[in-house]
Amino acid sequence: MTQQYFDEKYIRRANALAQKAKNKGEDPFGALLVKDNEIVFESHDGCIEFCDPTFHAEKRLISEYCRLHKIISLEGYTLYSSTEPCSMCSGAIHWSKISRVVFGVRQEKLNEKSGGIKKFTAKQILHQCGKPIEVVGPILEEECLQTFSGYKFRMKKERIKEHLDNKREL
Repeated sequence: MTQQYFDEKYIRRANALAQKAKNKGEDPFGALLVKDNEIVFESHDGCIEFCDPTFHAEKRLISEYCRLHKIISLEGYTLYSSTEPCSMCSGAIHWSKISRVVFGVRQEKLNEKSGGIKKFTAKQILHQCGKPIEVVGPILEEECLQTFSGYKFRMKKERIKEHLDNKREL
C-alpha cells in the first residue's frame, strides 16, 4: 500500500474524531499519532470540557501520549490532524520532535469558515525551527470541510460558561 493510501485513511480517521468533538460540543478538531503505519493514540479538542484554552487536539495528543509513555521525543512518528495545526500546536510538534505532519484543511480555509484572522501556517512555523519536519496537506480538504457544516464558531469563554452552567444544573 502507498503512503497516499495511509495518509487518506488516517486523515479520514482524524476527521471522524473532529466530528466526535463537534458532537460533544467541542470545536471540531481531531488528531491521531501513527508509528510504523499503526495508530498509537487518538485525541480531539477538549478546550470546553477541561476549561483549558490550550487543550487543542494536537497539543492534547502529544501531552497525553508522552505522559502516558514517559517519553519526550516522538521522532519517527506522524501526526495526522483534521486541520492544519495552529501556532501553539506547531510549537508542541517541534518540541516533541514529531517527524511528519499531515493535515486535512488548510489554515486559510479554516479562517474563511470561522471568520478568524490570518495566521502563520504550520509549514511556515515548522520550517523555521531547526530540524525540518515534513508537512503534508491539505489532503481530502473538501471532505474534511464537511465537518464544519452547520457548525457555529463562538467564543470559547461563552461556551465554557454554558458548559459549566449545564454541569451545575445536573
